[in-house]
Amino acid sequence: MSRSTYHLTETALTHLEKVLRDTARRWDWRQAETYRDALLRGFQYIADHHKQLHSPHRNELTKVTDFCLHLVEHHYVAFKVHDRGDVIIVGLFFEGMNLPVRLKELQSLSLEEIAALQALIAAQKAKP
Repeated sequence: MSRSTYHLTETALTHLEKVLRDTARRWDWRQAETYRDALLRGFQYIADHHKQLHSPHRNELTKVTDFCLHLVEHHYVAFKVHDRGDVIIVGLFFEGMNLPVRLKELQSLSLEEIAALQALIAAQKAKP
């Protein structure tokens, strides 16, 4: 059985890079690398356990979109399940942000990115 995987949209990658830059500015690059590793482990955890991550609080926050949320360290990770083994990470938001507003903005911005990643995932799986 193959391991579940996660894929980042360009927007999510941009968010991740900003988080790491901000962390390095506030503390240092070593701390940013430690935080990056924690976030990447969190992304993999989401891919492996997305079916068990639902909660009434997070479902209420995401009801204006078709995303799910999971808190990793101090950032909510917005994601969309592509299929049983693939999760698309669409954005990261600091825990103090107005999540419903930010998710609604992200929904309209990320539709093309998600569609492109879904096509890439399907093409990769179709290869022998």
